[in-house]
Order: sequence, then C-alpha cells, then structure tokens
Amino acid sequence: MKKGQFRVKITKAGAIYIFLTIFIGVAAINTGNNMLYLITSFMLAVMGLSGLSSFINLLGLEFVLSPKEEIYAQKRTLFALQIHNKKYFPSLLLGIDTGEKTTWVIYLPPQGGIKTTFWLSFSKRGWQKAPSLRIYSYFPLGFFARGFTLTSKEKFLVYPRPIYSHLSPTNSESPANMISTSTHTAEDFKGIREYTQGDSLRHVHWLITARVGQLVVKEFTGGGKREIWLKLSGAMQDIETHLGRLTYACNYYFKLGYAVGLKTPRLSLPPKADERQRKKILQVLATYEGH
Repeated sequence: MKKGQFRVKITKAGAIYIFLTIFIGVAAINTGNNMLYLITSFMLAVMGLSGLSSFINLLGLEFVLSPKEEIYAQKRTLFALQIHNKKYFPSLLLGIDTGEKTTWVIYLPPQGGIKTTFWLSFSKRGWQKAPSLRIYSYFPLGFFARGFTLTSKEKFLVYPRPIYSHLSPTNSESPANMISTSTHTAEDFKGIREYTQGDSLRHVHWLITARVGQLVVKEFTGGGKREIWLKLSGAMQDIETHLGRLTYACNYYFKLGYAVGLKTPRLSLPPKADERQRKKILQVLATYEGH
C-alpha cells in the first residue's frame, strides 16, 4: 500500500500546552527570571522530543490489505490489514481510521507483525480500489495527532449487489426472463461411487458414508444433473438491478447443487456445478459493460 505525506494535527491538550509554554516564555522575558527561562526551555524540549518520537513511531511500517470474504457492491465487507514493523523497537498506539470507525493497535512488536480486521464498503461493482485509510497516533503525550493517508495500489473485484428475487426451479421464466431450466431427473438409481470434487452434497449416501468412513455419492442413469441457464440481455433498461438479481440467482442455485450456465450477448458459459464456474459467472457480471 502507498503512504501519503505526514500530517500533524494539534490536539486540545497540545494547544493548551503550547499556550502555557508561550505564556511562561513571555513572562520569563518580561521578568528576567532564570527559573522561568529553565521551565520554558524544558517545556520546549519536551515538545520537541514528543514530536520526534511520534514521527519515529510511524516509520518503518508496511501494510498489506486483503479481503476475508467475497466483495459485493454496497455491502460491508470484512478486510484484514497486516501491519509489519521493520524497526528494532515497537510502535505504540496506532489508530486506523476507515472513515466510519477507528481500530486501535496498542502494541506492535519490533520486527514483528500483527493483523487487524475492519469493515469496508464499495459503492460500485467491477475492479475498484479500496477506500483510503488514515493511520495516525497520539503517541507519546497526546499533544499531537501525527499520521498519513494509506491508499491501496491493488484493485479488488467487486461483485454486483445481490438483489433478492423469488426463485423457483419449477418456474422457468422467473424473474424477468433471466432463467431457463433443464432438469434431468434423478429417479433411476444406478449405484454408488466415491465422492469427487464438484459433486453435490445432495447426492451423498450418508448411511454408507458413516459405515465406510468416507464420502460416497449416489449415481443415477440421468446423471442426477440439474441445469440452470442465467440470461443477460444487452437491451435491459435497468441493467444494475438485473445484474443484482442474476448475482443472487447464481449463488442461490449453486448452493442448491445446480449446474449453472450464463448467456450474454458476447459469450456463453456452459452449465457447470463447481466453484470455479461460480466465480467465473460472478466476474462476468461484475465487469459487464452493457454493450
């Protein structure tokens, strides 16, 4: 991640301290009192050391931002921020401001790292940069809030906001002509075999699985295959709503174990039931340009 320029903000306590320092300094000049000169010098030294230590406290830090779950537009997503301290001494009292909430890291060990989590949201779908974060600290005395802005170099794929629709496998035109079904019934039992990646858990034979100690699935003469085609037309007026409904339908039918395909004006993805297919469909929906 990229760091911005350091910025310093005077806190209320810092403003009072500066005022007292100036007041005592003026009094020392007017009276010629050596004790007041010493006090003023001490207060200026403390102020200088505070500024220097707060600056050093924020040096030598590296940040890596990554999502902990899939990102959907207009929905809060949990992100993890890995912070690594390259210095030979710790960093203390680090604040991470997302604009909505501040997360605090009290202690960051020397030449060590820590991971913290917080929520971020994206307003649009597609490849997007994460919102800027503000990293700051009141260390050591709370007179100043010194920090910088942290921006992400990496772009994250944001899927369309899922919009709930009443879906039913028996209703092939629900909703808005975006779904067609091709269901091969699983009535004729053929046998059992060992579970392989991509098989639906609906076909697991749990009694035999418990007996032999490994997953086995039921096979049918029709393959037990149920297909759903999602349709995306370039002539749709409210394309964002349509994309949101298709996103919801995609996740819904994959969860039920269907093989899901996608038809757009530019491509056709044959129905498959594996996780890679779901990700591919969601990526197409996220990056769809509408022409």
